[in-house]
Amino acid sequence: MDQAQARSSRPVDSKAAAALYSVAVNLVLIGAKLVVGLLTGSVAILADAAHSFLDLSASIFAFAGIRTAQKPADEDHAWGHAKAENISSLIQMFLLGATCIAIVIESVRRLVVPSTVRVAWYSFVVVLAAMVIDIVVSRYLQRISRAHGGSAALDADALHFASDLWASLAVLVGITLVAVFDFQVADPLAGIAVAIIIGTTAIEQGRRTTQVLLDAMPDRPTLRAIERILESDPRLHGYHALRARQAGMHVMLDVSVHVDGSLSLAQAHEVGHAVSARIRRELPLVTDAVVHVEPVDDDAHG
Repeated sequence: MDQAQARSSRPVDSKAAAALYSVAVNLVLIGAKLVVGLLTGSVAILADAAHSFLDLSASIFAFAGIRTAQKPADEDHAWGHAKAENISSLIQMFLLGATCIAIVIESVRRLVVPSTVRVAWYSFVVVLAAMVIDIVVSRYLQRISRAHGGSAALDADALHFASDLWASLAVLVGITLVAVFDFQVADPLAGIAVAIIIGTTAIEQGRRTTQVLLDAMPDRPTLRAIERILESDPRLHGYHALRARQAGMHVMLDVSVHVDGSLSLAQAHEVGHAVSARIRRELPLVTDAVVHVEPVDDDAHG
């Protein structure tokens, strides 16, 4: 039993370790961007630093969400704590939205009251290094998420790093225009571009996360795979009331199936148990499948 628990905890530990890794990376990025932004007076780089600061908060929430989601079901949480990852993801999106508003306000202020931006060689070094790091970390988090059947918290964290990449690209364009053409307005415009990228990311991820928290049905391919299993079982004479919802990256469902009315209670129960086991075996993301058995007149469905 102890060995089984140890094996089951390893995916949890690696997911949590990935979240902690992203925390460490964000700390480094924040420090570098903040120093360069303050030295050069670039609102675009400072906006990117703010983005990384929110990424840090997001990574912390991702770590907390993963740890909470892995708590077993208890007396007060019969369905477990898997939705903690979705709540973590939603909080991250609110943080991104707040950052977006702050960046737009500061960028507009810089457009109204112009200020000189000093672009140094280390500005390009930090931005380019940040872009490389964003690519590496985003792919790493996605890989860890896929390896464990998906993680809403890690997927949201990876999305943060991906949006950070595009934000850094906007910053790179802005400071290049300032350095080459002394086009000072390019810096606050790049800041606004960063805000648009952040806002788009927050809205899309927030929409998906909200759907899960509202118990929306899983995606169509998952539902169709469940339906194929129910339709292909020769012991079933149909089904109805198929309902499914998500918690974290897991799917929980219940369905009423029709079986031959001449079967004994024990035989009907065995059919229902076998159908549930098959769904969970063929679709690992389905962690709970409650199958209600209803007897029907076999002649009517022959």
